[in-house]
Amino acid sequence: MRNLPIHQLISNQLRAEIQQGKFPIGSRLPTEEELCITFKTSRPTLRQALSTLSNEGLIVRRPRTGSTIIATEMPVVLSHAVNTVNELLDYPGVLTRQILETSLIKADALLAQKIQCELHQEWFRITSLRFQNHASLPLCLTTYYILPKFADVVKHPKYLTKPISELIVDMYSEVIEKARVEVYSQQLSSEESKTLKAKDRTSALVVARTYTGKDKRVFQITISSHPEDRYRYSFELKREPRINSHNLKK
Repeated sequence: MRNLPIHQLISNQLRAEIQQGKFPIGSRLPTEEELCITFKTSRPTLRQALSTLSNEGLIVRRPRTGSTIIATEMPVVLSHAVNTVNELLDYPGVLTRQILETSLIKADALLAQKIQCELHQEWFRITSLRFQNHASLPLCLTTYYILPKFADVVKHPKYLTKPISELIVDMYSEVIEKARVEVYSQQLSSEESKTLKAKDRTSALVVARTYTGKDKRVFQITISSHPEDRYRYSFELKREPRINSHNLKK
């Protein structure tokens, strides 16, 4: 214990006192000035100790009001782990893609609002049906909007089976810095229903993915519409202990 940094010794003691009930939930710790005197330490060292307790979810620190106790035990964190961004709302099994249309377009007002891009922005659009495990009915209608400089992705040998974003990374050394996923319900148009061999104007689960690259610019937007009876998504949350600085060996 003597080899531990001073701030860790302080956080350990305050944590123990909180857990023993010396400072009940809703009460405040002594002021920084008072704690500095108690522990015979500097204010920066004390603040480092308080930051540890704050990160552990035991206290909340606010200017001019001090540190308030909000828990006596560190909260449990539920995590959903994925290895790649394409595992977010991904599909199990074998997926194949049937291309319906490819074209170079400019976003009109309606499309710009739908995919949240600039008016008249150019995109290379790929419209496709996706089939799961060689089923006769399509799983979804997927439209890809990618930057025109990546249009040759259609020449990739795995173009019909692999996620387009992965192919862009492979062919152009792009980096997916951020991926945003939005899920919402929407009624299919009559044309979309016919293409998907679904009931006219049926409801659909829509999954929209936006990929931002290494230059902080969106390079791909994907909109997938799933008829209401063809897609179900589930995931598991695993109980994980919060990682605490006092548990780490120096």
